[in-house]
Amino acid sequence: MNEMTSFLEKKTRGWISLVVFLMCLSLTSCAELLSTIVEDDMTVALNNAKPKSSKSKKTKEKEEKQLKQEGKCPVCHGMGKTPDGQYTCSKCNGTGKFSE
Repeated sequence: MNEMTSFLEKKTRGWISLVVFLMCLSLTSCAELLSTIVEDDMTVALNNAKPKSSKSKKTKEKEEKQLKQEGKCPVCHGMGKTPDGQYTCSKCNGTGKFSE
């Protein structure tokens, strides 16, 4: 009787391990599928996104006029470089000063 119980316990452990493994595999597959779906949706959304201007044309013109009156380059806002600081402004050649 002891042998039979031991044999059944081993078989049960084997089946439980297999079931747990298959459940983990199934969950992993579902997670990958969900990840793919979300990634595709995000790609579509980004591709269809339209850039919005935060300032109106009138506001930009007013700001440009004010910068010119102050003697600052309207392209780089008087900094002489691009906003990231890596390149010199092509309009003022890095001086930051307004010139016609």
